[in-house]
Amino acid sequence: MLILCWGINSCKDELGNIPTEEAEKDITGNWKVTQLTRNGENLSKRLKLDNFKIDFNADGTYTIADDLPFVVSGSGRYRLDDPQYPFSVVLNPAGGKEEVVLKFQFPVVNGKRQLSLVMSLGCSSNTYQYDCERLNGGI
Repeated sequence: MLILCWGINSCKDELGNIPTEEAEKDITGNWKVTQLTRNGENLSKRLKLDNFKIDFNADGTYTIADDLPFVVSGSGRYRLDDPQYPFSVVLNPAGGKEEVVLKFQFPVVNGKRQLSLVMSLGCSSNTYQYDCERLNGGI
């Protein structure tokens, strides 16, 4: 019995040494809209999405190209509400305009990282979802 207790106590806890901290989400890069939906209806066929892009830069700034209906325009600063477990992207437009909070999802779809931003453009009963894919590689 003493040998059995000694054997059990001599085992090392290897699982305790495995890092379990979630990595911070990195949304830096150039993103293009691949699908736009309003209240679940796909608008991608009706609107020209080719030129709409959003660039998230490593210095915490963003730039939006094209005038597709979006909650902000131009450029400004951004941050995630939580770097490891984000539920929102907070956009702070240039020129002192009020910051805007967008719902955020960051799934992997068909082996590629996708950025989904959900917002309302004025009428709270209309919800728009912009699904984007990174232009400059990465997952």
